[in-house]
Amino acid sequence: MLGYLGILVFLIGYIWIIVLGFKVGGVLWGILNIFFEPLTGLIFCIMKKTGWLQLGLMIVGIIIIMLGGGMTSLSSMAR
Repeated sequence: MLGYLGILVFLIGYIWIIVLGFKVGGVLWGILNIFFEPLTGLIFCIMKKTGWLQLGLMIVGIIIIMLGGGMTSLSSMAR
């Protein structure tokens, strides 16, 4: 159950930083954030001085996923 919360937190941060990329940086930053997220998210935050909350949400989501047992929670639903 904790893994699902982590996935939800990660997706909120991911979608939010994509929207922020389109609003603040334009089309190029938005598209780069869609396809190359971990690296371009960090570069976007450094270059534009915004988006740290969204990047933090993604990192917290990954940590929660790991604490919740990784993706093993999804494999138990297949049974």
